[in-house]
Amino acid sequence: MDTKTLVVGQDVYMFSGSYGNKGNVVEVTSSGVIVKLARAQGPINEPTLIRFDTNGKACDSSDIYNGNMWGGSDPRIPGTHECGPWELDDIPFAERTAFYEQAAQ
Repeated sequence: MDTKTLVVGQDVYMFSGSYGNKGNVVEVTSSGVIVKLARAQGPINEPTLIRFDTNGKACDSSDIYNGNMWGGSDPRIPGTHECGPWELDDIPFAERTAFYEQAAQ
């Protein structure tokens, strides 16, 4: 995933192995993007934000993320203990959503 193609307000999916989550791009920078997760993973009243590098891989988000950290080689990276850091999905949001809807039928 090349995050240079993303824009603020765009919906995205992210995966950590078999785990998935939805989010919305809230900031685009030269070093990547910040995504607000659709489901809270930390304190309920706080937005859950994850920083992704230009390749769509979660990177140090310890200043903006209150959920599970990966716990691997860099414990400041959001992800799942079983499958590693979150990564943005390469498939466009509408196509991934259509795939899920078709699979549910």
